[in-house]
Amino acid sequence: MRSAYAAINERDFDALATPTDPDYVLDFSRSIGPQRGVYRGHAEIARFQASTDEAFERFELTPIRFVVGPGGQIASRHRLSAKGRSSGLELERVPDVAILWELRDGKIIKATLYQHANEALEAAGLPE
Repeated sequence: MRSAYAAINERDFDALATPTDPDYVLDFSRSIGPQRGVYRGHAEIARFQASTDEAFERFELTPIRFVVGPGGQIASRHRLSAKGRSSGLELERVPDVAILWELRDGKIIKATLYQHANEALEAAGLPE
């Protein structure tokens, strides 16, 4: 998961091939940004990268805390720091935004963004 965060922050989505399953799902349907959507497989992840690059001069997710759920899902709280490319608007959110990671056979199969960490924890069957 740390290598996935690094790949996202470095905008090196080719590097996501190593820690992710070929049918990996990136669920950003809860995003408040222009990259809202669900991306399946490495080809669609490239589309996510293109929309992120188009919208943001800077887009960083910094993990703060990882919590493992009873089903093996991992909720990670992180800090979001972004700067709009055309607007110059700065966005900082700490630490309420979270990603819920699902793994199988050592590979990430799904990452779901939540705007509120308590929603990710609840989805993983964890107390807030």
